[in-house]
Amino acid sequence: MTANACIESVQKAALDAGRELTTEELTQIFEDFDNRVLALRSADDMLSNEAAALRAADELGNEVKLAAVIERRNAALNARRRAEAIGYIRNTWSDRYDLGLESFLVGTNVARAGARRSVAAEQKQLSHGYIAGFINDIDQAGLTKTLARGDQDTDIADALWRLGMDRPLDGLSDDAVAIARIMQRYQDATRVDANRAGAFIRKLPGYIVRQSHDPYKITRAGFTQWRDEILPLLDERTFTGVTDRDSMLLEIYNGLASGTHLKAATSEPTGFKGPRNLSKKVSQERVLHFRDGVSWDQYNRVYGTGSLRESFLGGLQGMGDSTGLMRRLGTNPEANWKMMLDDLQQDFRNDPEALRRFQIDRNGMLAKRFAEVDGTTRMAVNNIGARVASNVRAWQSMSKLGGALLSSFADLVNNATELRYQGVGNVFTNMGRSMGDAISGGRRTAEQKEILAGMGVFFDNARGEVVSRFSANDTLGGKMSRAQRLFFKLNGLTWWTDTMRSSAAMAMSHNLAANKGSGWAQLNPDTRRVLEMFEFDEGRWDMIRNTATREADGREYMTTQGVDDIPREQIESYLIRQGRTVIDAAVNELREEIRGQLRTYITDRASYAAIEPDARTRSMMQWGTRPGTYEGELIRFIGQFKSFPVAILQKTMGRELYGRGYTPAKYGSSFMPGRELIKALSNGNGEKQGVAQLMLWMTLFGYGSMAAKDMVKGREPRPVDDPKTWAAAMMQGGALGIYGDFLLGESNRFGGGIIGTLAGPTAGEFEAAVGVLQRIRDGDDVAATAFRVGLRNTPFMNLFYTRQAMDYLFLYSVQEAMNPGSLRRMERYVERENNQSFLLSPARDHLDPFGLSR
Repeated sequence: MTANACIESVQKAALDAGRELTTEELTQIFEDFDNRVLALRSADDMLSNEAAALRAADELGNEVKLAAVIERRNAALNARRRAEAIGYIRNTWSDRYDLGLESFLVGTNVARAGARRSVAAEQKQLSHGYIAGFINDIDQAGLTKTLARGDQDTDIADALWRLGMDRPLDGLSDDAVAIARIMQRYQDATRVDANRAGAFIRKLPGYIVRQSHDPYKITRAGFTQWRDEILPLLDERTFTGVTDRDSMLLEIYNGLASGTHLKAATSEPTGFKGPRNLSKKVSQERVLHFRDGVSWDQYNRVYGTGSLRESFLGGLQGMGDSTGLMRRLGTNPEANWKMMLDDLQQDFRNDPEALRRFQIDRNGMLAKRFAEVDGTTRMAVNNIGARVASNVRAWQSMSKLGGALLSSFADLVNNATELRYQGVGNVFTNMGRSMGDAISGGRRTAEQKEILAGMGVFFDNARGEVVSRFSANDTLGGKMSRAQRLFFKLNGLTWWTDTMRSSAAMAMSHNLAANKGSGWAQLNPDTRRVLEMFEFDEGRWDMIRNTATREADGREYMTTQGVDDIPREQIESYLIRQGRTVIDAAVNELREEIRGQLRTYITDRASYAAIEPDARTRSMMQWGTRPGTYEGELIRFIGQFKSFPVAILQKTMGRELYGRGYTPAKYGSSFMPGRELIKALSNGNGEKQGVAQLMLWMTLFGYGSMAAKDMVKGREPRPVDDPKTWAAAMMQGGALGIYGDFLLGESNRFGGGIIGTLAGPTAGEFEAAVGVLQRIRDGDDVAATAFRVGLRNTPFMNLFYTRQAMDYLFLYSVQEAMNPGSLRRMERYVERENNQSFLLSPARDHLDPFGLSR
């Protein structure tokens, strides 16, 4: 075939598909053409040059047609998503574009339609749905312990490879094959969902799991070492059509070392650039094809971020993030987002002041929110610096939070008040339910676990056995991440959070089932209001309330499984009322939307009941900065341990002030916090009662936390007739945040002074270390001070159920020997400042097996 004939063939295919190719696009195509001819001939020595050229031209012609179809589909998808978002902002947030756009990205507490059905919420419901379903299926099959041990990871990886290549599974254990089949089923589900959202991911033969790459390990090795170690492990498919292998691997190396694979990935922009873009998958790491599962496992042990099971669940998380982003912002989210803003900005062209404010929000707050949902805040600039800093923070967590469970009793208040806000019972009944769950140990039956899994709620105490946390703030190495998981399991916080979250989710699901006989207008106004925040309306409520419910523990629960049973006629009727065309794709899409809305409602509101920082909280605290930068790490150090009180203020207090109809004032030169608070409380929709109940119950349970911690320390509880006690209880309950302990004169709950309180625990410990050095310089005795600083920074030493035993057994004795009289001074300080005495006097009655202080 002549070059001209080949050009004509490809150009004709493009014209048939819709348009003429440019010279640049043709040049790119013929680079691929030459590479394909070489690859075909190298794979088949008997193939003539002409036959190889004919086959290559045929393949390229087909791909040009496919590329043009994909381009048109993506252009239509992007235009539709953009129009939907712009219409939502203009119709629902005409008075506050800034709040509307923030709600669209990360959600707000303002009680308007769709305010909580954000991009971030869509990402969360998808990834949590995948992970919860997988964990439940593994548990139901009795394979959790096998997966958790990790001793069959190589066999599981090899089974996945063989299943993908349609090879025999001889020699592999039954458990490894069963786990691989479940993994493959969930990977197929995530791929199908991504393709429906606009991606184009072919099923790859021999695909194992989404390969995790540790930028720190890759950077430390350097390109030459990484290339030399990976080359023997790769299959020739990796280099199909490639003439310069080094250049290709260098490009992949640079991408992995920079951390770009941590960013929520999507398919290509809508502009057609030739068939080469068809090889770019949703995840760049799919470019690497390993010879078999054993080779994959070898690479993962050296350059991955965790075990196979951790990589797999990290892959589910990543696919959920990517698909969620595409579902709301199309196949090129960043470009679509900018086009949305450009369009909305035109609405202010005749109002210079409004235009100026919009541009400030666009380049400030909204840019930070977008950086959170598209994953920019996960991409380290300096991988080594980011890793060291994150390890230091993890060390501080394991040194300071041994008593976190005892400080978490106020979670019962969060749980009860959140359910009351939704119209579920009252504070007393809700608190009794969550207390009962806690007393029972938080155990769930198989039926309950299945219901929770369908809602996207899973148990971290199960997940913690098999996965590192792939959160936006996580740049930890595998060993430190596993140590931190173990620590939070030992200090009880994982169990407690699981119990609170699952208790709330079951209560919400049961409440929906209990109201299935009520029409939209008859629903409790509080329940209807919160459902509207997830874009439920009368038509969608009528569809889900007629679905079959599940029964467990003698009660009915509404689940996502019932969405599949909604009659097609009912869906078609709803589409017609909405002015949409009734086709199979529209019916399936609406069914999936309703399933996602229901799951989003549960996963989002459960994070209010068991407070956890969401995308909005993280964005507020990180300011859009990236790990490994000076400003990014400084902000992360300052923010350590403050995410919980910030989340309380942003979510719980924000819900009570703005979640019943009041729209917050816009920040600016005229904004006054005091006046804003008064206006919110005067709205007349129950704000005063909600805030009052919240403060009252948090104070009461704050006292409970204080009393528990005092008794563990061997002290009498603080006297209830002392006003300082109740001021401290209010602080301890979380109502006024982290600063309470310091302001009340007992340092702070993490063991530092003013610097540690304001600038974070690491700065506080640096301050203490400087003090030790100054004492050495001045010739003072530093043994006792250095001993206290060392204890304060030793992980696992401060677990609340072991630390006091160690104190009385020998640590007090050592302290007294190093600094005679220190225990008596400590007792006098506690008596003077807190009006407390010790149940067991450290200075008089402590055990002294070594006779050091007597």
